[in-house]
Amino acid sequence: MTILDLLICFTSLQYAFSLAGTVNPFSDSNAKIESILSQTSNGKYVVNLQYSPELVGKGELTFFMANLFNNIEGKQIRMRHVDCDFIIEKDKIELFRLSTKYGEPLIYAINGVMLASFAFNETGNYTISIELAGQYSIPIRPVFANFSAMVTHTSDGNLEVKLST
Repeated sequence: MTILDLLICFTSLQYAFSLAGTVNPFSDSNAKIESILSQTSNGKYVVNLQYSPELVGKGELTFFMANLFNNIEGKQIRMRHVDCDFIIEKDKIELFRLSTKYGEPLIYAINGVMLASFAFNETGNYTISIELAGQYSIPIRPVFANFSAMVTHTSDGNLEVKLST
């Protein structure tokens, strides 16, 4: 086993242990899941962004599920085989890009669904962008569906995450 293999193994285990005891709300039928829609600037695509939980402790994960749709004559048709990404910024500084986590230029969402999680550590205004850059292995000019995330303190010291368009 090489040093690189050991490093990869250690990093994978470290990530796995950091999620130990964490419950993904999308696999829990009793979880309260919030949902919000946004269109891309060209109107060709719609993103339904679901997230949970709304209240988290500092450093705890908020889970996201982006459902991607073509917007054809006002009808939302599930996208398939999508090249996309999930990006979080604060004060125009990129804090998170899902594809970077996997060392890839984009995420490939075969069924038009992209899952991500992020730990908000401080209050403020964040921008969550869903980038669409290709479908059926055909590149398109990248377009974005943008969401605003307001993170505030609650009276019990937790953080509250509210999304809007």
